[in-house]
Amino acid sequence: MRKNVTWKSIILVCIIGLFLTGCGAAGSKIMMKQGKYTPSFRSGDYSRYKGKKLILDAFTNQAGNTKAWSYNSADNKYMYEGDAQLEGYYWYCFQKAFRHIGVNIVDYNYGGGPHPYGYHHGYGYGYGWGYAPPPGVARAARGVPEFALTLTFLTDQEFSFKVYVYKNGETKLEKDFTVKMSVASTENVADLEKRSYRLVDLAFTTIMKDKDFQRVF
Repeated sequence: MRKNVTWKSIILVCIIGLFLTGCGAAGSKIMMKQGKYTPSFRSGDYSRYKGKKLILDAFTNQAGNTKAWSYNSADNKYMYEGDAQLEGYYWYCFQKAFRHIGVNIVDYNYGGGPHPYGYHHGYGYGYGWGYAPPPGVARAARGVPEFALTLTFLTDQEFSFKVYVYKNGETKLEKDFTVKMSVASTENVADLEKRSYRLVDLAFTTIMKDKDFQRVF
């Protein structure tokens, strides 16, 4: 009887150990906060966009190597976790980045003209911020492009995504992008957090420099 209890205890300890090892596979957690993201690139480098209007449409996460709120470093040593689901986190950061370069983010036109704040369409949280348009009424103001993005792969060193630009009900751009960063040279948590914000910068500025994107926006 005592032998059975002993073996059961050993098996239980092994199972717990394996479980904890699996849960901790991503190592230390790096917290990313939407409110702390501040674009670090020079707004003047993208003056061609200043004063233009844009509707920031849905961001979606189809990156199979991520979780809803987090992604891992390439070596699984760190887990980068946002304070919102990843599509919402990147939507908010891109909103900041567009405004940083002087783009006017407007909303869908309900017949009363674009709304600079308030309702936005999607990114996984429904209509949000207080009100929603009647079904079938929401439409983009004519001539104002809509920007959407889909995450397809994400680590601390590589970010792949697809960008869509719509205008006047037509798809003007559907293009895949991949940006890469070198291996982190630090293990300092604060520096790794800052590094995650620079990955946002790299993705955003890569799009802004793209000739095909410039042609449709």
